[in-house]
Amino acid sequence: MRDPLGYPLPVEIADRQAMFDAAPELLVNGPWVCLNIQPDVIWPVRPQSLEFAGHRAWIIPITTEDHPGVAINRPPEMTLEEAESILCRFLSVLSWRENVGITVAYRTGGNLPRMMGLNKKFGFGIRDEFDFTEVICPVEEKPQIALALMREGRSLNHHGYAFLSYWRILELAFPGADARKEWMRVALQTLTGHGVQEALQSITAQGVTDIGLHLFKSGRCAVAHATGQPIINPDNPSDGLRLYRELPLVREMAIRAIEERFGIDSPSTEYKKHLYELRGWKAVLDAPSNKAVFAGEWPQPRQTIDLPRIHVRLRGCLPYGPLESMTPKWIDKHGPELLMAYQSIDGLVEIRFQLALEEERLKFDLFNSVYGHDDGSVAAAEHRRETQRFFRDFMLNGELQMWNADTGALLSRLDAYIPQNMMIDLDACNAIIAAAQKEVEYRLAQTDRL
Repeated sequence: MRDPLGYPLPVEIADRQAMFDAAPELLVNGPWVCLNIQPDVIWPVRPQSLEFAGHRAWIIPITTEDHPGVAINRPPEMTLEEAESILCRFLSVLSWRENVGITVAYRTGGNLPRMMGLNKKFGFGIRDEFDFTEVICPVEEKPQIALALMREGRSLNHHGYAFLSYWRILELAFPGADARKEWMRVALQTLTGHGVQEALQSITAQGVTDIGLHLFKSGRCAVAHATGQPIINPDNPSDGLRLYRELPLVREMAIRAIEERFGIDSPSTEYKKHLYELRGWKAVLDAPSNKAVFAGEWPQPRQTIDLPRIHVRLRGCLPYGPLESMTPKWIDKHGPELLMAYQSIDGLVEIRFQLALEEERLKFDLFNSVYGHDDGSVAAAEHRRETQRFFRDFMLNGELQMWNADTGALLSRLDAYIPQNMMIDLDACNAIIAAAQKEVEYRLAQTDRL
């Protein structure tokens, strides 16, 4: 987060009272249910909340006195077990998004979200906040269990038990042994990830030809059973080392199984596909009133194209007045790309962008996408101040978001902007914004004299 001048705010661990001051909703009395987590995860220092599984879930930050965790103010119709289940599912989704294990250390609660005291002052990993722009919430049981097992496997510091957690995901995704064996055979040929190639080389160096069978017998069965051979001996360092080296294979297969069988992309796959850039717009274009036109058919006489009003924002920044509730001005189609222009409510500011449908890309050129018309009014001066603030914030690694102003649905988002071959002079940017504000004040004074 940044201050009004664009300078980064410090990321520091605050005390318990500062948490309540930042989120007074946490002071609402109720039967709060809290899951305290082990403070070995990079965790926010500020409280956050979001809708998850139809309820308001809270991120409880790490404070100078207490453990971090998650909490929910349990409504009367919800049991304690149901509340804890929702919070556990929430942690599993976070674990998947952040590629880390998250271990529940304590369960607490009361009339306020009271967390367990933390007798530790150093060694924490902290961050400003989580990005909750888009959060998955699986409703079917198998995907929920798969994410729970993934969180469990990533949280364990015992390689054998972690191996079993990941293997259970494979069994969940492929209940039939033959189908699982064939899928593993194909997956192992293209598997990537940290430690994968080293593990494959280590196994093949032993003369093993069926790697899937090797993992099943010397990993899954050797850990779970003691009635056959081989058996994992906890006192044998070589057994532990072998499991450590081979663990990346079953972990990466489990990740791929979740993606392919349950349709939940990992963060890296989501980034490669970048479907989030057009996901919301495609839903708009697929509406019956729009679909034929965007498929290439010529519009019929008096046919209208139903496009929503939009908010153009940057994540974590205050809204920009003229970029709120913008209305469509014109639209054009060049091959597989749609060119769109939206204007402010008073028509003085215009933005242009392209929807590259085949590339799954939103094309937004900061230097050729925002236009303003100065008609000498106070509003025009205010718009210039706001658009200059938008330019500054966008250059400071801004993450562009377009929202449907009518429904609140996310239409598009871009990853953080990274300027190339340029250096941002923040003082100069603020001087331009200050000059624009002076022009606003001047025009207001002129208006008062009339």
